[in-house]
Amino acid sequence: MKVVSNSSPLIFLSALGLLDVLRIEFGEVLIPEMVYQEVTANDLKGSRAVRDADWIAVVAVRDMAHLSMLPVLDAGEREAIIIASEQNADLLLMDDLAGRRAAIMYGINVMGTLGFLKVMYRKGRVENLRDVLDELLGHGFRMDAGLYRRILED
Repeated sequence: MKVVSNSSPLIFLSALGLLDVLRIEFGEVLIPEMVYQEVTANDLKGSRAVRDADWIAVVAVRDMAHLSMLPVLDAGEREAIIIASEQNADLLLMDDLAGRRAAIMYGINVMGTLGFLKVMYRKGRVENLRDVLDELLGHGFRMDAGLYRRILED
């Protein structure tokens, strides 16, 4: 399965100590150069884990003209969508709603951090979903109470 990730899933999974679950599930994850810079340039929690992960491959956008087609998104989101399209990826990991909508318009299958955690919980790779969600909120992830409840009810 070919998977591309934007920065926020990498940052939050690293902060939770669950970055390696991506490797276990997908083997290799592709990220654009801009996402790599976003995650590793600052001293963000988990930036070292991403920098040291030999299973995360940094990929360059081949056709820069496509970047101008997504002007409302930040550079990392634009590159992630374009790379997912260029690589014919099976999945794009992205949390930003505008980015997710744009990816869907490109025909790209998208999953956010919460969706990934929910699937990993169902597969037994995440033990206590409530604790993970609470810790995620503690790291600054934004989710309203209704979404929190729905994730735990499913």
